[in-house]
Amino acid sequence: MAFLKKREPATAEHPYIPSRKKFRIKGTTIFIIVMLAYPVIQFCITWFGVNINSILLTFKDGYGEFLPLDDLFYNFETVFLSFTSDWDIYLASFAYIVLNCFITLPVSMLFAYFIFKKIWGGAAFKAIFYLPCILPIVALTFVYEMSFTGGSGANGFMYSFFSLFGVNSARWMTSDTGAKLLVWVFCFWTGIGYDVMLMSAAMARIPRELLESAKMDGITPMKEFFHVVIPLSWPTITTLMIFAMLGFFGTYLQPMLLAEGTHGTMTLGLKIFQDAQGDVSKYGAATLGLVWTIIGAPIILAVRNLMNRCFKEVTF
Repeated sequence: MAFLKKREPATAEHPYIPSRKKFRIKGTTIFIIVMLAYPVIQFCITWFGVNINSILLTFKDGYGEFLPLDDLFYNFETVFLSFTSDWDIYLASFAYIVLNCFITLPVSMLFAYFIFKKIWGGAAFKAIFYLPCILPIVALTFVYEMSFTGGSGANGFMYSFFSLFGVNSARWMTSDTGAKLLVWVFCFWTGIGYDVMLMSAAMARIPRELLESAKMDGITPMKEFFHVVIPLSWPTITTLMIFAMLGFFGTYLQPMLLAEGTHGTMTLGLKIFQDAQGDVSKYGAATLGLVWTIIGAPIILAVRNLMNRCFKEVTF
């Protein structure tokens, strides 16, 4: 074509030098950099910086000075020696794994399936389940505790209900068994809504054609739930299972607000939270958190890997 200029062959006298394009920052690039700057800075400060500082605290003494090399792991030795004395705290924390993984999550899956089948009032039930998740936990714990306690002219609903059977529910908060039970029920009540919402969203993605085809083959609702709905919702179930296992570390507000950690309700997260408030005990709290992170992270990753092998992920 005439308008295309052919490049002359390179010679020793006139070697070929490729043309360099000027680097220009386009408006799209600037926009991307500005939008990514905030989350990157936030990650560096609130996650990376905080965790690095927590690791450094494990190698300091009560005065904030670094421990000598011959005694550098003093805080770690203290934590390992306290394992036997704090065994009841770890058992109380492990109870929330059992509660979240084997009670709250299965019940949430059943409720989500009922809503998925478009039962009458399903949207209202979804809102009722999720309502405790959007209210402040301080207000929820106050109302929940007051409903089980009684006073002159101000008896709670649950207190009046159990009084009909001659049971004084106000005493439960002052006993080990009663306090633990009330905290567990509260965690179940406030945690089920979040799982129901996520499971409902996962089930809503299942193609209706697939369910109609299975229904034409004569599948029962029970088989549909276990052989169709659960396998297709398995990635969400895996995520919720991991979140449930993290309850071992993160459950501290519920026992603190309801029972102040007394009567056997002290958990690992609450102990770390309380110890972190002191000037001297914060070094032990940082060490305790780091030790259990090292112990728990491989376990959680192993469970995640095991659950991912149960069903192959299906895209639809």
